[in-house]
Amino acid sequence: MSAGGLSEAERLDRVFLSRVTEPGDELGGRWLRELGVRETVRRLTGGGRPLPGASEKRWAGLRARAERADPQRDLAQAQGAGARFVCPGDVEWPGQLDDLGDTRPVGLWVRGQVGLRMWALRSVAVVGARACTEYGAHMAAELGAGLAERGWVVVSGGAYGVDGAA
Repeated sequence: MSAGGLSEAERLDRVFLSRVTEPGDELGGRWLRELGVRETVRRLTGGGRPLPGASEKRWAGLRARAERADPQRDLAQAQGAGARFVCPGDVEWPGQLDDLGDTRPVGLWVRGQVGLRMWALRSVAVVGARACTEYGAHMAAELGAGLAERGWVVVSGGAYGVDGAA
């Protein structure tokens, strides 16, 4: 068991899902609620029939991402960058996220050593378009860096575009 009470296998499964599914994916959240993390991952990695509600096109896209996902590599790279993966059930998991129901994140990539609950007291979200202009990405990066330099925690979904640049 890990420090948060989650088994290492479930943590790896959640890291895998963070690579394969989109943040806030309601259908993905329903799979986790109804089938569980392990069964969802098993089906995505080829051990079962397609997950309920996924179109043929979506299923093909999920399976293609699943083939490239390497959660052990992701965790090792994160550790090298001073980051960790916080999951539901971990002590520092922000319980307010559970109110999101099926759109709750499968986990959170957190960089730095301060506890996530403490960070939330001085945090700001920087979010925007995935298909942003070069200027938009530049400004998001500048804004994120400036806020971080002044002691703010920058929260982002990590998607392409503005979120990733922040």
